[in-house]
Amino acid sequence: MSPAAKYPRPPASRAARPTPHAPRGRGAFVRRGALAALIGLGLCPQLPALASPPQTQPPASATEPESAPESAPASAPAPTTNDLSVGFAGFMASVDTWDLEAAGRRRDALTDPRERQLATGIIAIYAARYPEAQSVLSGVVAGASTASQDGVTGRAAYYLDVARGAQLALGDATTLRSDDGRFEAVFADPRDELLAPYLFEAMAAAYDELGEDIGVHPDHPIRFEIYDAPGKLALVTPLTLENIYTTGTVGICKYRRIMMISPRVMLFGYGWLDTAVHEYVHYLVTMRSNNAAPVWMQEGLAKLMETRWREPNATQQLEPGIRRLLFEALEADELVTLEQMHPSVAMLPSQELAALAYAEAETMLGLLEEKRGPTALAAVLDDVAGGVDAKQAFADAWGDEFEAFFAVWKTTMRSRTAGAASSGPLAGMAFRDGDEDPGEDPSLHGDVFSHLGGGKARKHARLGVLLSLRGHTAAAVIEYEQARAADRSARNDPKLARRLGELYLELDRAAEALPLLLIAAADDPDNPNLAAAEGRARRLTGDDAGARLALARAVRQNPFIPSLHCDLAALAEDSVTAAHERALCME
Repeated sequence: MSPAAKYPRPPASRAARPTPHAPRGRGAFVRRGALAALIGLGLCPQLPALASPPQTQPPASATEPESAPESAPASAPAPTTNDLSVGFAGFMASVDTWDLEAAGRRRDALTDPRERQLATGIIAIYAARYPEAQSVLSGVVAGASTASQDGVTGRAAYYLDVARGAQLALGDATTLRSDDGRFEAVFADPRDELLAPYLFEAMAAAYDELGEDIGVHPDHPIRFEIYDAPGKLALVTPLTLENIYTTGTVGICKYRRIMMISPRVMLFGYGWLDTAVHEYVHYLVTMRSNNAAPVWMQEGLAKLMETRWREPNATQQLEPGIRRLLFEALEADELVTLEQMHPSVAMLPSQELAALAYAEAETMLGLLEEKRGPTALAAVLDDVAGGVDAKQAFADAWGDEFEAFFAVWKTTMRSRTAGAASSGPLAGMAFRDGDEDPGEDPSLHGDVFSHLGGGKARKHARLGVLLSLRGHTAAAVIEYEQARAADRSARNDPKLARRLGELYLELDRAAEALPLLLIAAADDPDNPNLAAAEGRARRLTGDDAGARLALARAVRQNPFIPSLHCDLAALAEDSVTAAHERALCME
């Protein structure tokens, strides 16, 4: 039997769940300058204000319709709002599970002309036909009396804001499609088209791997919208700028599409490919669960599976900073409750709480899979899709009360995170303020060797910086080597090792550069510039396989580093890829 039998697909499932995603181990230390123009132009007020943003913002004109709560089971009857009919509630039930064919049939059966017009506009939103949606929904709103507060008008106003926001966010966008037709990417800025081949390659792997794991292979194109400013997520979702700033949200699955910020507008890039797959897991899980899985279950599965497209058999591991957060929360009995994760992790009040929520959900679902096998996850999804309460479904798969599982989970994770209290803080994430070079590494600015203290090591290192900035590379190497020799603690200092390793690369001394770059990479494996340097050193020393792995790390974080494409071109195994990478190569 096919591996798909691990998670056999339930009948007639068509759904996808809107959920935000903050990258693993990344926070939200956000520069706000990049968003000032959006706010100043009034481009952000259209969506509901769920919390006060950090800068002046007019009040929203509409709130999200009550009949489509993100956490409500799709199988439950959708509540009516004011004068909305039972037939329209059935229409919204189909929309909430993203079954647009059924929604179309139910729309056609509506007898009220305004409800039918509203339904047409909503279907256009979910089909990404934004101008049509705006035209139709504008007519609904314009046709209402001034004092009208009926459900049709309120719902039309909400979706009209979505249609307008999407057009403002995308502007004169370009669209690229994968060769197999399964995925399409829409880019607000044509510079981000560079992402397309890497996105499509990753998603092809995710389609196969996760399709087998979760038991869902979508039969329609999956749409990605890639934005060139973080504030554009606030234009197209119920999130506010404050939500985005606070939790570092960079990707969302909602309205039957995946919406993401380009890594080009991030100072350090971010794990954009894992984020894309994370959101795709939400897409698949919601199709599998009929849009009934609550936020904590969605986030747990998405975090658990977001790297399986590239590491199918990888064991669950939390980054050091996340382990520390979870350990301290367990010790202090200050966990984020499952209820607090609703309606969205992106709406938690701090980066640390969002990261903690992800860690809790991920390890809970991971422990269930570890101890009861993948069939337990399949059983949970099937039960939830059938209307069983999520905690009860989880308990049934575990074989005991949910509280009993929770006690085992706390004991297990307290043991597994022991010793993490000395781990460093979460890595921050920052957006660019303007048009800085996306290939530049801002971590090299400032006094990066202040941690070496006031002895000889720091003095030699600072002199090395000055010499390298003046182009005296060979002299800078001498000073860095003297810094390493001056103090035993500086010998394997990752920052010093990185600087020296990169200078050796400039001097075409790759064999001397590589061991130093490996020291630095062990300390900062997600740094794309460092990964690119390691890839070059490995290639020049004959380790093509290792070079490909290092360069893949760089691409997953920031493919806008021009030099890495030179190495990718040199390592390409076919002429088409070589030509593509060569066109992007800039030394």
